[in-house]
Amino acid sequence: MITLLNLVTSALLILQTVPHQPVSKNEVEEMEQKPWETVQHKEISVHDPSIYSFLDEDGKEIFYVFGTHIAQAKSRDLITWDVPNNSEYQNMEDNLIFGNTVENLAETFEWSGHNDADSEGGFNLWAPDVIWNPDFKWANGDLGAFQMYYSASSTWRRSAIVTMVSPTIEGPYRYVDTIIYSGFSEEDGRDGSDRNINYHGTHLDELIEAGVIDGFNPKWTKTLGREYNTDYAPNAIDPTVFLDENDELWLVYGSWSGGIHVLPLDPETGTPIYPAVDGETEDGRSIDRYFGTKISGGHHQSGEGPYIHYNKDTGYYYLWLTYGGLNRDGGYNMRLFRSETVDGPYLDFNGNDGIIDWGDVNDSFGIKLMGNYNIAGLKGVGYKAPGHNSVLVDANNNWFNVFHVRFNTNNEMHRLRVHQMVYTESGWPVTLPYRYNGVLAESITKDSEQVVGTYQWVDHGNTTSGDMIVNQEIRLTSDGMIEGDQAGTYELTANGQIHLEINGEIFDGVIVEQQDEFDQNRLVFAAYGQNNQTVWGIQINNE
Repeated sequence: MITLLNLVTSALLILQTVPHQPVSKNEVEEMEQKPWETVQHKEISVHDPSIYSFLDEDGKEIFYVFGTHIAQAKSRDLITWDVPNNSEYQNMEDNLIFGNTVENLAETFEWSGHNDADSEGGFNLWAPDVIWNPDFKWANGDLGAFQMYYSASSTWRRSAIVTMVSPTIEGPYRYVDTIIYSGFSEEDGRDGSDRNINYHGTHLDELIEAGVIDGFNPKWTKTLGREYNTDYAPNAIDPTVFLDENDELWLVYGSWSGGIHVLPLDPETGTPIYPAVDGETEDGRSIDRYFGTKISGGHHQSGEGPYIHYNKDTGYYYLWLTYGGLNRDGGYNMRLFRSETVDGPYLDFNGNDGIIDWGDVNDSFGIKLMGNYNIAGLKGVGYKAPGHNSVLVDANNNWFNVFHVRFNTNNEMHRLRVHQMVYTESGWPVTLPYRYNGVLAESITKDSEQVVGTYQWVDHGNTTSGDMIVNQEIRLTSDGMIEGDQAGTYELTANGQIHLEINGEIFDGVIVEQQDEFDQNRLVFAAYGQNNQTVWGIQINNE
């Protein structure tokens, strides 16, 4: 059986004979960096947020968030944000991030993303991700660059993933390469637009002729080669880059279509090490010669915005992705899996992977982190469609879930949210109910009497739904009983850890004191159940 290790080794040997054209640092500097002129806001709109932080020259941490449609902001405290642009797609002839966008991204736009089909008259630039790559090699031999990965799309399947670089995180970024294409056909074909989607319009010819990949895979297309096969092949959007346990770079990407895939990256260029030939993992997942190793999804079921982060303390790689439709009533909801190895399998709370076969329903896989909710301690209306998250581990090893959210209103307004995460005894990160306000949650001691009282019981379930959750009410008694709309038992198993059993179902989670949106201390618990659902308890009375 061909394994991923064999494939990566083979591809590395091939890449030595296919040198990448280095990027001139002078060309980037000639694009003229413009200092961000910003306005401060506490509420900002950054869709599909990707967060990155580092220590400045004074040793102070600074946080940057980048999002779809060229939205970005920076912060010193994750509460107040400095926003450089008044609108998305601002000044595209001399953009802060992309410079002269049409010229800089010309090669990408030959395939998708500008003035074509869904992007007619404008641009479709989605879900960027930024990382510091210390090994990126400039044309003059200098090492180190901020590397941005983004996607451009003209239809729901004709897309491309691109990487760019800059000496500074604020840009502008210089184009490096278009690294993955999707939505192509083997024969001449159309995708609902006037565009011929024959694969000769991508870089696949070049890769095949150079021997980087072993020819055109017939699984990529259907309908006699004239249509892209979205049951098998992924949509080339939503890229994020992460480090494995050995600090090697990997790419994870995909949305709906043929699922989520991972690829190792060449550190000197940040471009993929393609598997070269098809294979299969030991647990039966596909390794595609071009797209990489499949870790989730397939058959065009929802699943997008993948994000992976390795935790050296637990030894697990954690995969977050989002199901459902992104609009207010689309049921957008985050899911969680984990793996002991970078290329999977990624398993949920029940030990199931997220690979979708014919007849499967994706709701059966992945821990659902939150649905549409309104709880005590929130200002205004409830939250809807929270999703497409990234993860921040700050300089003090505090974990945060960073996502966008819509609201229980009659419009599609969205806002950025940052919520603290805390780990359970079994090594799962749990997202706390309230947005971070600068005060970290405090664990409740094992012998605390604070836990006795009345709580809102919020069961997020495991289905993809646009409906608001109907809260119930429970009481935790001093003798370890749960009474009210749910009945069972609970136990504080360690400081900050809670174990609940309700109707024979076991929940493991955390119990902390967290400040709500009115900056009032409130006891909350958050736990995962055997049915892959999250439950919250929000204390409303401690008598």
